[in-house]
Amino acid sequence: MGQGTPDQAEAFRKQFSLTFPIICDPGKKLYRIYGLGRSSVSRMVSPGVLVKGLKALSRGHTPSMPQGDVMQLAGVFLIDTAGHIRYAHYSKDPSDNPSIETLLALKDMISARTKTRIFR
Repeated sequence: MGQGTPDQAEAFRKQFSLTFPIICDPGKKLYRIYGLGRSSVSRMVSPGVLVKGLKALSRGHTPSMPQGDVMQLAGVFLIDTAGHIRYAHYSKDPSDNPSIETLLALKDMISARTKTRIFR
């Protein structure tokens, strides 16, 4: 889910070779429904966020121009095909995101436990 337009979401999906759809929510309705909070200026420039940003830069990840509300915090949800939330992560600051390895392991664990495919 993102705050961008469908065209921006499609460009992002293509840029990163994503095979799943992206929900566009420029009005941030789903952010509110899922209880995702907002950051503060002090959290945006906290030492932890700055250190993580420098580490990302050192690995070759360069930031792009922000789109939408930069103070909106993110979240990660694993939702099964029946629509049940099986895992929820609410970001505490802009750099607070679970790793892809963690998410894939959780997906496999949840899928094995529920015998329900997480993604179609």
